[in-house]
Amino acid sequence: MVDNLDKVIACLRFLDLKPDIRSYIGYFLIQKTVHLAQALGLSTNYYFTVYVAGPYSPSLARDYYSHPDKIQALQTDYEPTPEDMEILEKIKACRDLYQDFGLMECTSTVVYLIKENPNLKDDDLFAKIKSLKPYLSDSTCVIGISKAKELLFRPEYYTDELKREMDEWETLK
Repeated sequence: MVDNLDKVIACLRFLDLKPDIRSYIGYFLIQKTVHLAQALGLSTNYYFTVYVAGPYSPSLARDYYSHPDKIQALQTDYEPTPEDMEILEKIKACRDLYQDFGLMECTSTVVYLIKENPNLKDDDLFAKIKSLKPYLSDSTCVIGISKAKELLFRPEYYTDELKREMDEWETLK
């Protein structure tokens, strides 16, 4: 049986991330990356809550604190499944998240909020994120909401009705 940490390491390796696990940024990247991957369907069983800098899993932290050399070397025999790779490709497509930690924090928090309450409207998401993270700029929050929706989008949402509506908007341009 594959353990969760092996999947985490495989994810980091697939995404070409080599977080310095002796630094806050390294922990931050691991936590947010794993949260996004799990929210998109990666089969791990970490429990996340919203914490100071967004989604945080104490059990994930225990795993990487217990095996720092394994994380640092990205040492695992686990090979991502095609389903894992599809999930990770979605994250890879949002590569700019790894260039802007405020955007990563916002996006991962919005994903958490949407997964907890899928019926939240954009205005409510914006208000909630601003309440939780007043130090983030309005533009970071708006982009974070958009990125979260992009990550969570599934092809089956693209209905014929939605296609027609989008085609109408295109013709107006």
